[in-house]
Amino acid sequence: VAANFERSGGLWVTLIGEEEYEVRDKDGNTCHVNLTDKTCTCFEFQALLIPCIHAIAAATRYKIRVDTLVGECYSLNTYRASYAEKINPVVGYEDIEILSSDGSEGQVSLNPPASRRPPGRPRKNRLLSRGEFEMQGKKKRTMCSRCKCAGHNRATCKMAI
Repeated sequence: VAANFERSGGLWVTLIGEEEYEVRDKDGNTCHVNLTDKTCTCFEFQALLIPCIHAIAAATRYKIRVDTLVGECYSLNTYRASYAEKINPVVGYEDIEILSSDGSEGQVSLNPPASRRPPGRPRKNRLLSRGEFEMQGKKKRTMCSRCKCAGHNRATCKMAI
């Protein structure tokens, strides 16, 4: 929610009905948000049950608390209820009977799925999933250990020793 809150800053919100909003970004793309039904045309709100940037922009513009839009499955009461009952330990693998493909008991060999590495150099950074955003942060500037100036390192320092 915090990452979506930061990204929702530059969006224009228009009230088009009761609890219905049109949210436009700087590129001109629009999304229709309904805060009572907790829906958005980007479908991120429905899929994750966490307010998307469009829903957060509409809620903050019209002074609606964002924490009321988060799905019930993320509430503290639901979390506590899921761990309220006892959780039995999983049975050891020695006690489980494994049948082979012909129906007889015995040793079963499980091979990993056949896969082939794609050609070329592997990616340096992983691909982000939908709903996951790249963190924007300050990059650390290099500092020379010899002259204590910023912008270069000891190997490329041009100062006299």
